Amino acid sequence: MRILIFNWRDLKHSWAGGGEIYIFEQAKRWVEMGHEVTVFCGQDIEKNLPSLETINGIKIYRKGGRFSLYIWAIWYYFRYFQGKVDIVIDVINGIPFLTPLFCRVPKIAYVYHVHGHQFFYELPFPLSHFGFIIERFIFPTFYKHLPVIAISETTKKQLIDLGFNKKNISVVYCGINAAHKSAKNKIKKFLYPTILYLGRIKKYKRVDLLVSIFPKIIEKMPHARLIIAGWGTEASNIANLVMKSPLRRKISLLGPVTEGEKKSLLSKAWVFVNPSIGEGWSMAVIEANLYGTPAISFDVSGLRESILSQKTGLLAKNEQDLIGNIHMLLRDNTLREKYSANAKKWANTFSWNYSAKESLRIIEQAIKSKKR
Repeated sequence: MRILIFNWRDLKHSWAGGGEIYIFEQAKRWVEMGHEVTVFCGQDIEKNLPSLETINGIKIYRKGGRFSLYIWAIWYYFRYFQGKVDIVIDVINGIPFLTPLFCRVPKIAYVYHVHGHQFFYELPFPLSHFGFIIERFIFPTFYKHLPVIAISETTKKQLIDLGFNKKNISVVYCGINAAHKSAKNKIKKFLYPTILYLGRIKKYKRVDLLVSIFPKIIEKMPHARLIIAGWGTEASNIANLVMKSPLRRKISLLGPVTEGEKKSLLSKAWVFVNPSIGEGWSMAVIEANLYGTPAISFDVSGLRESILSQKTGLLAKNEQDLIGNIHMLLRDNTLREKYSANAKKWANTFSWNYSAKESLRIIEQAIKSKKR
């Protein structure tokens, strides 16, 4: 099969996140199975990446910025892809590529999560309202009759609430890279009780909240440390907040980290905390679990699905509850070890090979249905 994917970014982009991992981990496996995969995505203006590049057998076209890529996607389709692909995967990251309006081949929508009020966290007026209206009204109008792959049951429910037929929605969870020796063997934790946030730094992730509650954690855990790793549109504001904090010597702001550094941090941290207002799923939580680190978050969409409450981590009802949960896991070694063991087992139930095969089955089914 010849598969064309429209996605916001690729893995080399400075702001690449779990969504890009989800797409490219599956895509490289489809290539290994003998299929032809092409990705159209936006350019990283700062890095000025090649406009055409092949990685792991995947042909990647890059053109356009954060919003202009949607216009370029139409031009590239007619210029390079029309008549040369068997199916199009339209990855919806809040704003769809509107492929039903210009692609006549079978199509599948990939949805990580429904953004909803996250638009008002991330975008200024009037872009916030524009994005919200597109997702709430235009997206369902053009896509509700297409097959949809959702990353979680949470996302499936959100789509049904938007008016999608649940029969058209399949859930394909993310995988996890096979446990390495570092994940199987016992790793020495940091000497001091260490809280880790690792992921994209966006407003809706509320990393600023983690910085602001840290003094309350220090009150009861004077030796605690906070590590923030990752990058994103809110990174400069977080850096400013950390530098102004009287506890800045106890907070490490690392910026982007390598794969090796990521594994080390996930292995050595005592707890992983994601204070987001909501997710479709949390790949970062599962990665932390793989390396035996339990996770803590608010009891919100997506995170209540990726964290098994009181088994692989804890869910908080409010800010005080979040602080209490962090204190509890940092202090209680026995409980933390129990959650750590459960977390490893939970993480190892996910497989990219299974995810790729399941998605491919749905893709093949969509092509067959179109031919009938």
